[in-house]
Amino acid sequence: MELLSKEEFAELANYQSEPCVSIFIPTHRSGVEVNEKQDIIVLKNQLQEAQKQLHQKGMAKDEAAQFLRQGFDLLNHETFWNNQLEGLALFIAKDYVKTLTLPLTVKQELFINTSFYISPLMPVLTSNEQFYMLVFSKHVSHFYLGDAFGMQELEIAGLPQGVGDVIHFEEKDKNQLFRAGGTAPGQAASLHGHDSGLADDKEYLTQYIKELDQTLWTEVLANEHKPLILAAVDNLIGLYRQNSHYKHIAEEAVIGNYEREDKLALWEKAREKLAPYFKAVHNGALQNYYNQIATPLTSSIPETVIPASYYSRISDLFVQKDVHIWGTFNEKDNKLNIHQEKQEGDECLINKAVVKTVLNGGAVHILEAEKMPKESVIAAFMRF
Repeated sequence: MELLSKEEFAELANYQSEPCVSIFIPTHRSGVEVNEKQDIIVLKNQLQEAQKQLHQKGMAKDEAAQFLRQGFDLLNHETFWNNQLEGLALFIAKDYVKTLTLPLTVKQELFINTSFYISPLMPVLTSNEQFYMLVFSKHVSHFYLGDAFGMQELEIAGLPQGVGDVIHFEEKDKNQLFRAGGTAPGQAASLHGHDSGLADDKEYLTQYIKELDQTLWTEVLANEHKPLILAAVDNLIGLYRQNSHYKHIAEEAVIGNYEREDKLALWEKAREKLAPYFKAVHNGALQNYYNQIATPLTSSIPETVIPASYYSRISDLFVQKDVHIWGTFNEKDNKLNIHQEKQEGDECLINKAVVKTVLNGGAVHILEAEKMPKESVIAAFMRF
């Protein structure tokens, strides 16, 4: 489900050229914005502004147009625009173009510098909000792996597709797997009817639930700790909870019959139910910061935090969403200059701190202003 690998991130983060153009725009999956090509118009305007700024920096108009040509070519790419999500990132440099379709809304921004501006990509890279979802009924079962941005179905060997496909538990440990109409090696066929020893519908359902759980436990869940959210009618959810080996079933469930629900709708329901769980996970990093706030291991001073990010000192970096600190940092001389307003040659030092923290193995938390420690725009919990 990787939307942006760390290798791709490192490629973007380490790319140095004069100039590097970074464009971010919000986009839409469907609706009037798509029908009226509003997203296309927004990108066209951003590219025209980039062309204007490149000319102001000394590039000839024709050269600037050629430099951005592959970006302008996207404006006529119908298939591309029919497959958008919530955001689009476009990176252009000499002999280099990269587009990223993003499953999160981004602020409309344009940056031209000697490196790419990639802080808006951090939620895609750093989110660890993974979960499992089991959608099941008497007739079918589907198992998904999801995260903050989407969900994919996993193919699980032997996962029973309804009561009629149940495997006899008492046989499974011996690898003598009995399915409806099937035979185990060296055994006679065993059909799933009342002759199998199951007295009523509840016993059929219980056997089915046990087989679902045992298959998932064996194939996937035995060594996992991700939350598992269940989607089924109420009585099946109750049976699953009673019979499951897995200790990380979410308290909340998606109740109802979702045999024919599309994946996006299921993902949205799961994310809504799991929001409190993931909020608690994120709050753990902040709590760790506050527990150490009286020690040298924490800082909310940009002059301390920014250099620390370059020297692998940061364990957890907290940055305010959509905020910039302009200036320069000379890593070799450990010399930091911060400016109140952007000056020629400045870079966003928050962007640089984010990049360095990730490349050095730290965690980055993009927060709204009210969540930031000590009303700061950047803060860190240090390794040392």
